[in-house]
Amino acid sequence: MEEVMSRRLIVTGVVMVMLLAANYIQAEDCRIVNGSFEDDGWITDITVKEPNGWDVNVPAGKFGGYVKKDWSDPNFNLTLFSQRWAVFNINDKVVVSQQVNLTGIDEVIFDLKLATYPNNYLYPWDPAKCTAVVLIDSNAVWESNSVGTDVRGEYFDQTYTVESKYKDGQPHLLSFGIRVNVAEKLSPNYITHWDYIECIIYCGGGGLLAGDFNRDCFVDANDLELLTDVWLDEVEPNDKYNLFHGDDSGGHGTINFLDFAIFADTWLGSSYIEGP
Repeated sequence: MEEVMSRRLIVTGVVMVMLLAANYIQAEDCRIVNGSFEDDGWITDITVKEPNGWDVNVPAGKFGGYVKKDWSDPNFNLTLFSQRWAVFNINDKVVVSQQVNLTGIDEVIFDLKLATYPNNYLYPWDPAKCTAVVLIDSNAVWESNSVGTDVRGEYFDQTYTVESKYKDGQPHLLSFGIRVNVAEKLSPNYITHWDYIECIIYCGGGGLLAGDFNRDCFVDANDLELLTDVWLDEVEPNDKYNLFHGDDSGGHGTINFLDFAIFADTWLGSSYIEGP
């Protein structure tokens, strides 16, 4: 009997936590169509058949793209790549895009994998030469890791925090792609795999306070503990702990008292809005 009661208490507790989380975090489509690239099945060439909902801009002879099951995920994903041995100009890029409404949206999230071909130590992903980018209206709002000489790897739950200027009730062009940063011939293929693109609203529409690192709509000791874990670390400029950008240099920021000052301004604050 005691064992049965214990299990019931555990199940009840899990359900309560899930219901609470559902109040805090809601997925909105912000009119994104086919954000996981599942609608069409296998597409061998996106210049011949565009993925449902997406407009394609692939400069001929420089880039390519397809939709296949070629990542760790069992479902389909979008792959964009630079052509090997092609000669590029600075800011050449390949993107897929669609019109979205970002009003009321806090973050755009997505999964990304950076790879090269041939995939060996001779051909790293050099961020000085090529960058994965997210753009709104042709403005880069998110860029992949720029620290180090080889940034190949899987990057799950990447986020772009939507700026207020894009929450104007108007449609905006949201794009995902690759940008070349040099004018030269590139030896490897630079390859990006994109998946699970979606929009998130937090805290019943209240958004996130600066310093709410665990996304629970409160700034408290739990967030302070997370901040101390990365104290004085060097991070990407778009890292969630990098609250102050005035001291960013060399493609990274340092978590220090300037970030803590912003965190302190929201200490014990809550952004959660109760539903009707």
